Amino acid sequence: MNKAPEQRNRRVLIIDDNRAIHDDFGKILAPVESIRSAVEDSEALLFGSAVKTVVPPRFDLVSAYQGQEGVTLVKKALEEGRPYAMAFVDVRMPPGWDGVETTRRIWEIYPDLQVVLCTAYSDYSWDEMIAKVGQTDRLVILKKPFDNVEVLQLACALTEKWLLLQQAEFKLNDLERMVRERTSELLKSEERFRLIAENATDLIAVVDTHGRFLYHSPSCDKRLGFSLSQPLEESAFDLVHEEDRAKVLKAMQVCVSTGSGQALDVRVRHHDGSWRVLESHGSPVRNARGEVGTVVIVARDVTERKRGELEHQQMEAQLRQAQKLESIGQLAAGIAHEINTPMQFIGDNTRFVQESFVALNRLLACHDRLLLAAKNGAIGPELIAEVEVAAQAADTHFLSEEIPKAIEDSLRGVELVSKIVRAMKEFSHPGSDVKTPIDLNNAIDCTLTVARSEWKNVAEVVTDFDASLRDVPCLPGDFNQVILNLVVNASYAIAEGAILGAKGVITVTTRRVGQWAEIRIRDTGSGIPEKIRGRIFDPFFTTKPVGKGTGQGLAIAHSVVVDKHGGTIHFETEMGKGTTFIVRLPLANRAQEAKNV
Repeated sequence: MNKAPEQRNRRVLIIDDNRAIHDDFGKILAPVESIRSAVEDSEALLFGSAVKTVVPPRFDLVSAYQGQEGVTLVKKALEEGRPYAMAFVDVRMPPGWDGVETTRRIWEIYPDLQVVLCTAYSDYSWDEMIAKVGQTDRLVILKKPFDNVEVLQLACALTEKWLLLQQAEFKLNDLERMVRERTSELLKSEERFRLIAENATDLIAVVDTHGRFLYHSPSCDKRLGFSLSQPLEESAFDLVHEEDRAKVLKAMQVCVSTGSGQALDVRVRHHDGSWRVLESHGSPVRNARGEVGTVVIVARDVTERKRGELEHQQMEAQLRQAQKLESIGQLAAGIAHEINTPMQFIGDNTRFVQESFVALNRLLACHDRLLLAAKNGAIGPELIAEVEVAAQAADTHFLSEEIPKAIEDSLRGVELVSKIVRAMKEFSHPGSDVKTPIDLNNAIDCTLTVARSEWKNVAEVVTDFDASLRDVPCLPGDFNQVILNLVVNASYAIAEGAILGAKGVITVTTRRVGQWAEIRIRDTGSGIPEKIRGRIFDPFFTTKPVGKGTGQGLAIAHSVVVDKHGGTIHFETEMGKGTTFIVRLPLANRAQEAKNV
């Protein structure tokens, strides 16, 4: 793959039958260093050491004295991979080709060459030249006798133009390559998805918002015992068990109205009249207007699995783990929002500082001119007025106060983002079957930071940590999950009974109580009704509405604390005042103690 040109090409071809012209171009575009140094020395003597000569770029000149020779040099340069960026071509070069014919032949070989036709006569009109070489932006006419500055400007501009042209062509070729590759990838991807859809064991269907089938995979025929290509049913809803139809219709309405995917288990009629349980997920597809026009349904026949769940209790552990992963996933959007907020004001402050320095740079430029005028004893009222206008526009008093504040705010934002990232790193500690000593307070603080989006709108969090709890044996990942579940549960309890606009308080304390580390998480919610207190730690028990909870949070907390850590967990509650969950973990690793006995 060719690389995009990055350095300027200053190779210039001079085609002219007059050798003196070549010497003139050399003096302008490639002056001898000794001559240039002598000129600089003379200027230093005349104007003082402060005068610095602006050194023009030096070009690599190659000479040809006839058009045929110039064409040969262009071919050779291309073969060597060192093309010329531009050429100065004389119009009259008897007895061979003239400049127009030479240019035409060169462009047949290398159309990117920038050409300056040099003429002192009316050899060709512009229309005649266009007729010979075509309408192009690569041709410039230079009248003789030419000005040195004009020649230098043309050389600088056209070599730069050549570079930009090469970069643009490279980018265009690269984009075309990418389009070809992407097109090929899309075709391959389409073929893969077709194979997946036709051979997948999962049921795949596309329905409109009324439930009418637009597509179904062959697995639908195999799993349900009949072909949906035949209009056996008007709508997919007709296949659903009448007891499940209401929740399916509701899920469809939510999917269409909110654009969010919906997942649910549903009983679907088999062709033989039996009922199959499908674990289905509906994903909305928006049309060009942004409206949900169709829904893609991916379903799996879990009939046998559901039967197995009733027979095998070990499935409970798998479901608990799924709930743990789900709760972590639900935090992602909140964490993204927490990071986005400081990043926004960091960006705003940075843009403010950037814009402020535009005005300050103008003021500094005016001050430089004022200083120079002061040194020369030539300060005029116009310059003073210009400085005053620039000073007023910059409003330095305002900027001197606000820029430090903006920088300070940005640094606070960076620290906040760093804190969130550190908390996520601590919270996502990989699971382990072996207890390791951890800083209990730091683990709780990190979990509170990660879960901030869950509680910040409903409660204030107050912490009171015992600094001595820095070496408590724990399973870090499991312990973080316990704290997360209890904090989320406290947030929900406060939100459920909160007065509109009022915030509650979640108080988290740690203490050393004998050989135990005690964690108390207290909320100012409505309390736990007496009739359900005995079921709080039961698996799948929840008082939350459908879709808000699985009833696994407190069950997992109990299992982690009691079974995995050998600790205790219980609660104290009072209706109308709140609930306190008390977790106690042994400070000594009991499994290790047993080995040492």
